[in-house]
Parts: sequence; structure tokens; C-alpha cells
Amino acid sequence: MVHIVQARAEDLETIIAIQRASFKAVYEKYQDEYDPYLEDRKRIKWKLVERPNSYYYFVKEKRENIGFLRVQTNEELTEAWLGTAAILPQYQGKGYGSEGLSLLEKEFPTIKQWDLCTVLQDAGMVAFYEKNGYRQTHIEPEKEGMDMVYMKKLIDK
Repeated sequence: MVHIVQARAEDLETIIAIQRASFKAVYEKYQDEYDPYLEDRKRIKWKLVERPNSYYYFVKEKRENIGFLRVQTNEELTEAWLGTAAILPQYQGKGYGSEGLSLLEKEFPTIKQWDLCTVLQDAGMVAFYEKNGYRQTHIEPEKEGMDMVYMKKLIDK
């Protein structure tokens, strides 16, 4: 059974390992200098330990960490930015990401608006987020052959 558990400071190395494994293929394809694959340890630690309203949640299958979701909320807990959704490659395409997103929404029941961005040319990721209720709002060019698509999901409660 899939569940989520909030990560703690001592989970830093696990988060780094999952993030690098999850984004390696995307980095190799686009060679983007802002890809999470290249994010340094110090910045990840800052987001995990020091950044206000920043939360990492492991996506777990039984006792195994199969990925994580990072969310940044506003002070009022009404809006959230899905900063990173990282599922290990061997678990991708099996519904774990969708289950994780659903559980994350339940973890933050007061959030009415969820936002994110992903690579427009990565049709699989765009389709994944659309399947989970996100809609494209706008596109910004990043570099030759790579655009960022911004997406939003509104929760009616």
C-alpha cells in the first residue's frame, strides 16, 4: 500500500539519491543547467531544513522509499507549488506518482490552488499532470528545443 511520510533532516542523502536517479534521463536528454539532477546538496538541504513552508514527503510502497514530492506553500496554506515530483525510474508509470499526489492533497486539505512547471516537450510528464487534474496556464521558452509549461490545479472544497 502506498503512503507518504514527511522527510526529516537526516533523510537528506536519501532525497539526493532519489532526485538524481529520477532526473538523470531528463537531464541527459535536455542538458538543462536548472535540472533537478544538478541541484547541489547545499540547496537541497536548505529546502529540506531551513526554507520556510517547504516540505518533502517520501512516497513509500510498504517500507521502501520509491520517490518523494516537495511542496512549497504560502503562509496561509491556501496555495502550493509542487516543486519536485521524483519517482525512481523502476517505479515510474505504475500509478505511484498519482497516488502520491492524491495523498499530498489530503495532507494539505486547505490548499485550494496547486501550481507547478515541467518541460513541455516531455509529453509523458505533461500527460501525467493533466491526468491528475492540472491544466496548462502558459508556456515560457527555456532554451532551444526546451520550453517550460506552467500548470495549475484548483481544488473546489
